[in-house]
Amino acid sequence: MVSEKETPGGKAKPETAAVPTPTPAPEAATAAPETASTTASTSAAAPESPPAVPVSTEAQAAEIIRKHVLLSAAAGIIPLNFVDTAALAVVQLRLLKELSELHGVDFRGDIGRSVIGTLLATVAPTALAGGLLGSMAFNMALRSVPVIGTVTRLATQPAFNSAFTYALGKVFQQHFASGGTFLTFQPEKVKAYFREKFEEARHRKGATPEAAEAVA
Repeated sequence: MVSEKETPGGKAKPETAAVPTPTPAPEAATAAPETASTTASTSAAAPESPPAVPVSTEAQAAEIIRKHVLLSAAAGIIPLNFVDTAALAVVQLRLLKELSELHGVDFRGDIGRSVIGTLLATVAPTALAGGLLGSMAFNMALRSVPVIGTVTRLATQPAFNSAFTYALGKVFQQHFASGGTFLTFQPEKVKAYFREKFEEARHRKGATPEAAEAVA
């Protein structure tokens, strides 16, 4: 607003009215507090799971032997002559294959079959001893008779199969664990140990859990 003001010279001098300076608006409220960092404030990190305990080679070998002992006992109750024998051979070769793979040894089925036959010859006379009933020919003939043959099979074959397979697995486990291979395996050097393990499984079930489960 302009007003006139008298000056000493007599003329009025226009005067501009003072315009009030606007007060600056108060600053906005302080910004919202910062959110906590994602890693620290969200949720506590999940606890780490404990590392898996590695299973020893010895424990794995024992499980392989136990599994094949049970399979060999089952092969003994197949009600067909020669089919049970073929099934047993397959089980025992699989046993040797899995043990060799466990120890990183090249599998040789031809040597495995030869060794099985050699070791069978070391225990068969003892297992089949006992006069007429111990004769292999008579035993096979008796097994072909209905009912009686089935009873004979159930009473003798599973126990023999499981004991033989147990001893076979123990012998090869010991051989592979000492750094041996199929090419360096010498049946003559393990016959005593093989017979020991065979009799252990056959007569002392409590000392051989694998055989005990199969023949119990």
